[in-house]
Amino acid sequence: MNILVRRRTPALLCTALMMATGLALAPGAAAAQTSATAPQRQCTVRDGYPPEERNTGVGGTPTKYKHTRSPYIGGRYDRCANTLKLYYGGYSSPQFAYYEVSYAHPTGRDWVSWQVRMGPDRVATWNNPEIGSWNFKVRACAQSIDEGQGRNCTGWSPQLFVYTGSG
Repeated sequence: MNILVRRRTPALLCTALMMATGLALAPGAAAAQTSATAPQRQCTVRDGYPPEERNTGVGGTPTKYKHTRSPYIGGRYDRCANTLKLYYGGYSSPQFAYYEVSYAHPTGRDWVSWQVRMGPDRVATWNNPEIGSWNFKVRACAQSIDEGQGRNCTGWSPQLFVYTGSG
C-alpha cells in the first residue's frame, strides 16, 4: 500500500499543477488579474473651439482658427500631462512687431494680457491649470513693445474656449 500511495502522489501532483497552469492562462483569469493589479487612468485630451465663430478653422493639430486679418489661435488641454497649451501665430508682416495675447481664466474677473515678439508657431503652456473655462484671443500689433500708445493692431482672432475639467 505504501507503494501505491507513492505512485499516486506524483500523478496527483502533476494533475494539480496542470490544472493550476490552465486556470492561470485562461483569458478571464488573466483579465481579472490585470484589472485588479493595474487600473487604467482615464486620459482626456480636449481641443479648444470658438463657440460663436463658424467657418474660421484653418486646420492643424490641434485645430487652429483665424479671421481674414488676424493671427491664428488654437488650444489643447491634456489631462494626463496636466497641461493647457495655447498655439498662436501665423501672421507675418514687417509692419507688425508683436502679438498681444489676452485670456480669462476660471477664477479671473477680467482679461489678462501680455505681449510677445513676433515669430512663427508660438506656444504658451500652463502646468496644472485651474479647472474650469478658459478663453483666449490674440492679435498682431505694429508698434514696438516698449512704446506705450498709438498701436496699430489687426483685429482679434476668434475667441477660443477651452474647458479643463474632467467632464
